[in-house]
Amino acid sequence: MYYIKELRNSTNLSQNEFAEMFHIPVSTLRKWEQNESAPPTYVIDLIRNALPQSNKKYEMYYGTHKNRFYLDRKNKKVGDSLGNWISYHEDISNVIKENIGIYIENLFNKYYEAVKGFDDELKSDKLYHIKWR
Repeated sequence: MYYIKELRNSTNLSQNEFAEMFHIPVSTLRKWEQNESAPPTYVIDLIRNALPQSNKKYEMYYGTHKNRFYLDRKNKKVGDSLGNWISYHEDISNVIKENIGIYIENLFNKYYEAVKGFDDELKSDKLYHIKWR
C-alpha cells in the first residue's frame, strides 16, 4: 500500500537505504510502494513502530537543515529519523525550546562523525593488520 511509501518518505531515505535499514529486498519495497503487492499488516506495524516520527510519545524538533529529531523526555533520549538513539543526562526542562533542535542536531553530527571514524579505523585495521598496544 501507499502507506509504506509515506513511511519511507518521512525518513528522507532512498528506497535502497530504507530497504537496507529494514532488511527488505528493494524489489519488494518497490512493489509495495507501487501497490503491486502489499506487506503483511504486522510488517507495516513493525516498521511504523521502529520509526520515531510515527510514535506519539516523542516530541519532534527540526535542526538548522530541516532534519527531524525526536525527544523522549521520559527516558532522556534523543533520536534521529534513521532510528538512532542517544541518551542524555542533563535536565532539559528549562532549556529554550527553540534551541533544542539545534542541540540535538549538533549531537547527532558528532555521533555521525564518530561512527564514520570508527568505520574508517575498522577498514584500516582490515587493510593493514596493525595491532595496537
